[in-house]
Amino acid sequence: MARRPMDRDDANLPLAEAARDRRRDRAADAPARAGMRTGLAKQFKQVLDSQLKRAQDSEKPREVDAPSPPPRRYK
Repeated sequence: MARRPMDRDDANLPLAEAARDRRRDRAADAPARAGMRTGLAKQFKQVLDSQLKRAQDSEKPREVDAPSPPPRRYK
């Protein structure tokens, strides 16, 4: 979290006022942190991986006249 420059001396700041400043700074930085919540990064990676796989599959040459495999027989 990037701290904003303080106009007043931090050493002489009362504890309650310092806590209020920290809460205000955290609230101001909240939109930047919203995309990094737990699980969203994993979901984003899954979407990118599936798009990459789809793109790679569409680039593969396909043999139109290739013989199909024999049907499976189950015992």
